[in-house]
Amino acid sequence: MSKPQLLASIQNGYDRFKELLVEFEGEQMQQAGAVGKWSVKDTVAHIVVHEQRMIQWMKERLHGEHPRLPQPYNMPDDELNKLNEQINQENRDRPLDDILRDLDRTHGEALRLVETSPEEDILDPARFRLQGGEPLWEAIAANTFWHYEEHAQDIRPHRS
Repeated sequence: MSKPQLLASIQNGYDRFKELLVEFEGEQMQQAGAVGKWSVKDTVAHIVVHEQRMIQWMKERLHGEHPRLPQPYNMPDDELNKLNEQINQENRDRPLDDILRDLDRTHGEALRLVETSPEEDILDPARFRLQGGEPLWEAIAANTFWHYEEHAQDIRPHRS
């Protein structure tokens, strides 16, 4: 994958996810049960927080720092489940409009970070020595367009 392909994939995945969200009424977005016990709103908050964590992790790594937070895409399942429950609890009472604004803002920040990062940092699997030996672009994909599609598949059947 090249950097332009990555940027296009992030944008296309985001656009498709946003198009799906438009198909839900406000109240429908807040009904439990779209993804397990989560509502569509809860799912969007989950995506936002994971993308924000990826951005923070990337910034720290790109500046030569040791990340303070583990990268969720390669956490053991029990730790990831605890993190996801914590995210859900922290965002459950937030207004839907705030979460949707955060989705847009975080998406823009992720795009800018990828755009301004050296291509070799993103593509070279040895650059950051990720847990499975994968290049950084896979961690980006796991927290952007792969993540959007994963949860789009979950929520699509719950449209009106």
